[in-house]
Amino acid sequence: MVMKRFAVLSALALAVTLGAENRARADYTYATSISIVSVPGGSFTNTATGATATFGGTTVVLTDISRVAPPYTVPGPNTIDIGDIAVTTTTPLGSFDNFVINYIDTFALANISPPGQVAAGAFPLTGQLVFNSVNVGNGVVTNSFTGTTSREGILGGVSFTGQTTNFASPTINGASGSLGGLISATAVPEPVSVLMLGLGLGGVGLMRFRKRNDRV
Repeated sequence: MVMKRFAVLSALALAVTLGAENRARADYTYATSISIVSVPGGSFTNTATGATATFGGTTVVLTDISRVAPPYTVPGPNTIDIGDIAVTTTTPLGSFDNFVINYIDTFALANISPPGQVAAGAFPLTGQLVFNSVNVGNGVVTNSFTGTTSREGILGGVSFTGQTTNFASPTINGASGSLGGLISATAVPEPVSVLMLGLGLGGVGLMRFRKRNDRV
């Protein structure tokens, strides 16, 4: 009888432990919305799908990102794209465009239950794109994230951490570039689950103690 109870409690403890490990998995979706604050010496427009800036013969298109499906699974950091950048120009060789774009990239995150509850939150990221010697033949594009570049907190019972990290420069009149970052998440164990785990492990310990006393 003692061995049977021990086996049952061991199975219970294992099941609760596996359940706790599964709760470390979290699914989420995210989307970003880019708007331009200023282009000194140039002009810009913001639309529902991004923003466009012009300076001389150069046009820069910033595109919003939406990652609704499939959801990203964690734990473990995932590299994310928070905005795409395309540059086209008609500025001829022998002359060039130099300008700056100040932008806001609003990052929206949504937790998918389970674990936790369905919840959404958002925070703004700010940055500056600098364009040097842009013409039909070449040009250098750099980016610097400013202000708050990382954030962490609880969303729907899941702990999320995100940060801006990387920048892929666009090719003039060619391939688009991107703004990027990292995001990770870990489910916060529910109090009831922690209690069940404690009771299961405590029961196993108690049965071992009773078994040891029976032998004395």
